[in-house]
This record gives sequence, C-alpha cells and structure tokens, in this order.
Amino acid sequence: MARWQTVNVLLTSASGRRLWQLSPNGNNFTVQGEKTVLINEGLPATVVGKDWHTLFRKKLNIAWLPADRVFLRVVHLPASEAGEIEQMIELQLEKLSPLPVGQMVWSFYLMPRPLEKPDALQTVIVIIAARSSVEEFLGQLETEGYLADRLEAPGLDQLLAANMHEEGVWVFPNGENEPILIAWWYGGAVQNLTLVSLPTGEERGPQMKAQIEQIAWAGELEGWLTSAPKIHLVAAPEEVRFWEPFFKNSGEQLQLHPPATEPQLASLSARRCAETSSKTNLLPRDFSTRYHQQFVDGLWMRGLLAVLSTYIIGVLIYFGALYVLKMKYNKVKSELASISGSYTNALKDGEELRILLDRQELKYKALDCWRAVATNMPDSITLEHMYFRRGKLELRGSAVSEEADQVGKFNEDLRHITNPNRPDQMLFSDVAPPSMNTHGASTEWGFSCDLKEAESE
Repeated sequence: MARWQTVNVLLTSASGRRLWQLSPNGNNFTVQGEKTVLINEGLPATVVGKDWHTLFRKKLNIAWLPADRVFLRVVHLPASEAGEIEQMIELQLEKLSPLPVGQMVWSFYLMPRPLEKPDALQTVIVIIAARSSVEEFLGQLETEGYLADRLEAPGLDQLLAANMHEEGVWVFPNGENEPILIAWWYGGAVQNLTLVSLPTGEERGPQMKAQIEQIAWAGELEGWLTSAPKIHLVAAPEEVRFWEPFFKNSGEQLQLHPPATEPQLASLSARRCAETSSKTNLLPRDFSTRYHQQFVDGLWMRGLLAVLSTYIIGVLIYFGALYVLKMKYNKVKSELASISGSYTNALKDGEELRILLDRQELKYKALDCWRAVATNMPDSITLEHMYFRRGKLELRGSAVSEEADQVGKFNEDLRHITNPNRPDQMLFSDVAPPSMNTHGASTEWGFSCDLKEAESE
C-alpha cells in the first residue's frame, strides 16, 4: 500500500458529486479532505489532476459507478487460482449477465473462505455493467478533468463493511432515489445478491416485500434457504424510521445494524483497490491505455513548454543585458569623445616632455663619454673623429705604428669604465674590438661602444 501516496474516491449521485482525498496510514487509508461538488461544477484540478510529481508521489483516482448502472451476481466455484476462476466465470457469463456479452464490462471479487470449512466452494461476486453506461459515465468525468484509474461498484464495500455472519436477508437501503442492495447469507456464504430499484412513495414497501418473497422462493427451489428469513436492516436512522414499521407489520423478524458512513466506505474502497490482487476494476482496458498515453503526452508537452519558456526567458534576459551594456557603452563612448581632445593634448605634451628629458639626458651621456675618452686615451694615439648618437659612441683615430698596441689598451680600459652616476654599473655594455689599418708608419684605428643605459631604455 505504500505504493500510493494519495487516493481520491469520487461518488456521483443525483444531488452532486462528493470527493474524498485519502492518504495511507499503516494498512489502512485515512480521509484527509472531503469536498462536495455540484454536477455542473468542475473538480479541483490540483487534487485530481496528475503532473510530473505523480512520478514520485503515486496518485490513484477511484470513481464509484452509480448503483443503478451495476448488476451484482453470486456464483460458487471450486477453489482455485484467480486466473482459473476468471476463466470459469467467462464460461458462465451468458447465464449470469442480463446483457449480451459483447455489450458489457465485468469484474469479480473473491469472498474470504471460512477457515472452518477448507473444502467449501469459493464464493465469487460478479460485477456487471453495460459498456455504453460505463463509457457515458467516464465521458462525463473526462469533461470535468477526472481520469479514473479504477471504476468500482460501491455496493461491494457496503457488503464487506457489514461483516455478515448471521443467516438471513441483509437489506442495505441507500436513500429514496437509490437502488437497495439485498444480500442473502446462508450456510456461511452469500447465496444471492441483488440491487433492487424501487419507486418512491407508498409502493416501496409492498414491492420490497414482493422482491424478498420471490428470492425466498428461488432459494427454496435451489436448496440454500433452510429457514424463514430474518431481516437484517443496515440503515441510517431516517431509513430505519421508514422501514422498521413495515417489516414489523409484516410479522418478520427484524434486527438493526448501523451502516458504514460514506467516508468509511471510501477508506475501505481505497484499501481494497490498493491491493495489487484486486480484480474489481470495471474500467475498460482501452480507456486505461488512453488515459496513460494522455498522462505521458501531458508530461512531454509540459516539459517542452518548460524548456521553451526557459529559453524565451533566457533570450529576454540576454537582450535586456545587451541593451543595458549598449547604453553603458554609448555613455562611455560619449564621455570618451568629450575628453578625447584633452587626452590627445596630454599625450602630445607628455611626448614633448619626454623628448626634452631625453635631450637633457643625452647631453650628460655625451659628457660622460667625452670624459671617459679624455681620461683614458693615451697620449701616443690621436683621436680624429668622435661620433655620439643615442646609445652608441663611435671613435676613429690614428697612431704611430710602433704605438699601435696603445689602441688595444685604450679599448680595454673603456670596457671597465664605471658609470659616474651609478658606480655599480659599467658605462658601456659592450665595447667592440678595435679595427686597425696600417699604412707605412701610420696606423688608422676605430671601434664603437654601446652605452649601458641604452638597454634599459
């Protein structure tokens, strides 16, 4: 029973519809809510409808077929498995049913067998209804959004709730406009079961008496009626006030029994239908298949609708964010355009300032180079040309051939000259070896030096 988290039971009568919502409580079902709905009023979709939550919280929708559309029959068969009993009933349907076999739907219920009689026959209650009536009733429920999982006969639960154990005829009046259920209990089993529709007014009593007499005669002929029938009236106080005088005036034995309330019957019906072995469902198989397909299609459509809605919302959010960013971009662009002139002027001023600073620095670098050359150049060589450009010093000169080695010494000394502004660094990062051309007694020489600071700039 834990398979079902919610069970809905719907009762349809001439005055309207009554819906009970039940939840499992141990081995039973407890009524959690009750709602009365007019015939033309829709049922609450949040209660009876099914959505994706139903995949995790199973919901069972039960509808009671009106009693005036149901036929009940009793048959006694050898004890066997449910499948074999179903085949036995099929062989007797033409005899049991007041309707042609091709125009009806049917189900059955196996009554509990008495423990003291293990060899007794199996009592089976056969439930029969016209297929046209079932389809019409289901069509009405579909228009109100109620897709039934099971279609049940409420008279069966009335019979089981009475807990019959005394021999006699058990009468279950359900109101002036509803059929009366009559059950004959003899020999520890139900021998006959009938739903009797009676007219309103004074004729109800005589016609009830005639029905009981006819069934009693049939029981005598069949051999199961072994004593004068005792009347067991299972009725509410207002029904008792009508029927009690009639049965007492007829001189018959009468015993009163309190009936089960409609919520109690709903709980019993939910418990019985929740059992996987229950065979009392009158819902045609094609309706059950179509309802399941509608449920699956509904899940797909809701899923696609949710995906489409999420996509549309995402697109709207994207375009909204794009619009906001575009507004910010245009604002920044306008601000940039307003300051572009001053920004260009600032760049120009900065560049001019940098040029002035470079010129000032180059003057000091040129002086440092001149000082290094003047300090370290030997007297025996002559400097004829000194060219200074950004980051590079080129020296050209001549010397007497016998003093040409002084050029090499001069070149080596320049390699180790430190920067006067930064004693931890050399003035030149690289001093190229001198190139020397000898022409008789005179030698021409030249080499270049790379300033250390040139790399950092």
